[in-house]
Amino acid sequence: MGEQDTEPQPGVNPDRVGIMMDVLDNIISDLNDNPELQKIFGVPVSAGLVIVADQNDLRIEEAGKVQLTEEQQKSFLRVLDEVIRANSV
Repeated sequence: MGEQDTEPQPGVNPDRVGIMMDVLDNIISDLNDNPELQKIFGVPVSAGLVIVADQNDLRIEEAGKVQLTEEQQKSFLRVLDEVIRANSV
């Protein structure tokens, strides 16, 4: 018990980075519903964000539509981390 299954799901290439679409949908919904991010990016929040591929990593970043202050950047990263952790298995 307590051991995680490390076998990839059938049809999933373990050498590539990916995210299940239902998980991505939940993350987008949670970001869009966050009042703190709505104040920063407007509604919908997702219109101000992008998913970028960085080598073997996927990242959610601000799209540069809003010039973020240092405090807004910290808030964005904190909320983003909370949302991603809440949607991780």
